[in-house]
Amino acid sequence: MAVHEILLDCLENLDSDELKIFKWHLTQGVNEFAKIPKSQLENEPRCAIVECMINRFQTDGAGELTLLVLKKMNQMNSAKELQEKLGKKEDSLQSKHTAEAGTAQKQEGCKPGAEFVEKHRTDLINGVSLVDPIADDMKPLIGDEKYHIILNSGTRPAQMRALMNFLTSARLKDQLYQSLLKHERFLVEDLQSSG
Repeated sequence: MAVHEILLDCLENLDSDELKIFKWHLTQGVNEFAKIPKSQLENEPRCAIVECMINRFQTDGAGELTLLVLKKMNQMNSAKELQEKLGKKEDSLQSKHTAEAGTAQKQEGCKPGAEFVEKHRTDLINGVSLVDPIADDMKPLIGDEKYHIILNSGTRPAQMRALMNFLTSARLKDQLYQSLLKHERFLVEDLQSSG
């Protein structure tokens, strides 16, 4: 069964009140998952909610987000069932969402660029001013749809946050680092020298 079908099946097990609470959590943002605007979820059927999560966070991210929200809602049986269907291990989920620098380094392998992006996430979101050329560099890797979501995210920090949310692998983070060196070298050097 494909991930989108598993997630849809999971949402179909929620009654209408539970679905409202599920949507509310999505609009608040959960851990590092950015808020989803209320307008994108209001009056939407369950299949559109699944599609929205996958478009924003890819299939793995959508699965992890659904698990987190179910746990916040105390839907432990549903969360456990979903976890089994997705083949996720509790430990890997927790370590991914509560990663400290050491865990992040282990997960990202030996890509110093990826490690830099993880470590300075907040500074990059707030400090990068040339988002457009960086998004242009990343477009072949993330695709048109995500590229347009980034450009339509409003302010530069919002655009950068959207871009960072799409970077789900060490390879993508390392690619962002290469682009930052090209377009935001002074910011990178500044952050490196500050530790």
